[in-house]
Amino acid sequence: MTRFALLAVALTLAACAPKADEPPSAFDGFIGDATREIVADSPELATRAGLGPELAGVGFKAMLDDRSAMAVDRRRTMALRLDAQLRGFDRKALDEDEQVTFDVLGGQFRAAARGAAFTFGRFDEESFSPYVLNQLDSAFLTLPDFLDTRHEVQTLLDARDYVSRLGQVATAIDAETQRARLDVAAGVTPPDFVIDRTLAALDTLIGTAPANQTYITALRRKLEAVVGPLSPQPPPAGAEAPAQNAVELSRARELLAQAETIVATKIHPAHVRAASFLRSIRAGAPHDAGIGRLRDGASYYAAALAQQTTTTLTPEEIHAIGLRQVQSLLGELDGALRVQGLTEGPAGQRLAVFSADPRHQYPQTDEGRTQLIADVNARVSAIMARAPEWFGALPTSKLEVRRVPPLLEASQSGAYYESPSLDGAQPGIYYVNLRDMAQMTKIDLPTQDFHEAVPGHHFQIALAQEQQKLPLLRRITGFNAFAEGWALYAEQLVDEMGLYQNDAVGRIGFLRWRLWRAARLVVDTGLHAKGWSREQAIAYLLEVTGDNPAVVVSEVERYAVWPGQACGYEIGRIEIERLREKAQRSLGPKFDLKRFHDIVLLNGSVPLPVLETQIDKWIARVR
Repeated sequence: MTRFALLAVALTLAACAPKADEPPSAFDGFIGDATREIVADSPELATRAGLGPELAGVGFKAMLDDRSAMAVDRRRTMALRLDAQLRGFDRKALDEDEQVTFDVLGGQFRAAARGAAFTFGRFDEESFSPYVLNQLDSAFLTLPDFLDTRHEVQTLLDARDYVSRLGQVATAIDAETQRARLDVAAGVTPPDFVIDRTLAALDTLIGTAPANQTYITALRRKLEAVVGPLSPQPPPAGAEAPAQNAVELSRARELLAQAETIVATKIHPAHVRAASFLRSIRAGAPHDAGIGRLRDGASYYAAALAQQTTTTLTPEEIHAIGLRQVQSLLGELDGALRVQGLTEGPAGQRLAVFSADPRHQYPQTDEGRTQLIADVNARVSAIMARAPEWFGALPTSKLEVRRVPPLLEASQSGAYYESPSLDGAQPGIYYVNLRDMAQMTKIDLPTQDFHEAVPGHHFQIALAQEQQKLPLLRRITGFNAFAEGWALYAEQLVDEMGLYQNDAVGRIGFLRWRLWRAARLVVDTGLHAKGWSREQAIAYLLEVTGDNPAVVVSEVERYAVWPGQACGYEIGRIEIERLREKAQRSLGPKFDLKRFHDIVLLNGSVPLPVLETQIDKWIARVR
């Protein structure tokens, strides 16, 4: 799944600059004003995207987002206002390109406005979820990674900004704790298992010495890249010590000492306060996993589904689609497993036996982890060599494969992708979770690579960002169903192009991943619309997928805190496949697969109905 790849729409609004030699229209003015307002509100977003002070404001590199209740209420108000302002424009009076922008913004703004109607939980213009403190994206989890991977330190001034941001981390954590406290008072308490998982992450941080925290290890690494070793080190025998600027070295040591003091005296106590609060509500926490137990829970889930799928499908319809897909895929898996000599028992049971075979696992050692990363890089290279057969355009942005930071391993999914920055300073990053090598089998890993890296998220996101001729909006905006639907379609494309011909084990993994995405439709709607318990969801996924129990538990607990998100995957894939079949039927021998992919990818991320409109226009042009 993508992390921070679905950038807030505000950033993307800078897209619509007036055409050359034309005065700015009222529509242009609206886009520009909204851009400045929302980007200035999110220094972290501006940093991730590689924007400058002209949009984000002077000094934004020394600031973090305001996570206070007042700030979140202000963003909800802004979302409602932007939606109303956009609807005030006459779409028919806009030119063709502006109409596409209007439609894309309309999908984003309408969904955000629906989410803004609920006054609890997490909220921004790209998504909303019910629990402020959770095991996925609370500030105490995301900020160490943000400062490590996204805050560049090329000078001591950059390092000073880093320390300034570090000084605001405790405020951010306390703000989220206070918002969570207000939510509990209003009747919105996370399930007990979410509290337990979140507490486990907090306790790990509390028990880690300041010098070993990611905040400090990252800053030390960045400073040493600028000024050299911070600790005196004797040169090798016969070699001279490298020359270092004594003033810069002294200043770097001061900054590192300041950072350690901040972690010890401000951030550590904030972690303790957050953990203490969670412990205080644990005894009274519900065990129900779904949001149907909350006041207006059904309306909340309907709004979440609309945002995450960009469709009007109901929970019942999505549940039924999932059940049909599961049955179809179980039949296909039955045949593939029989070829491997596994003929007895349900497909899920046989998959569990197949996964436990040591031949399909990496050793739980440093050598095993090194080999896994090497295998991933080899597959990425193989896809890039074949990609010109399937795509007219290829991304120029670099892609790096990295291990998930140890702090996040326990709570995060098996893998995720972070997009490149617009300025090219940051590559796209494919993170692989190596917490337990038994969860990263040779059965499942290839398909995960194709989904998260190439030709999945990296192609979709990097290519969109690189289309300089497009408005910035269509280069950067993100929709879950489009992004995850493309990544699933990319998995399918690799199979169609024969890359599993000599890898029967990997193809079983591909089918199991397909089965997982179909089962997610069943489980997500089961939890949030049909009253399924956590245990019922776990049992269903274990029976159907035969996957590692720890993986299944982590996934179910993820769905509990992020309603609807898991449904965007298969719904998006089904739609992209349907549109390709529609184009093939309409164009016959004139159908060009490369051109189809270019039409899908080079127009940026869009709601699924807008994608169909673009494909229909392409079909009409070709005909």
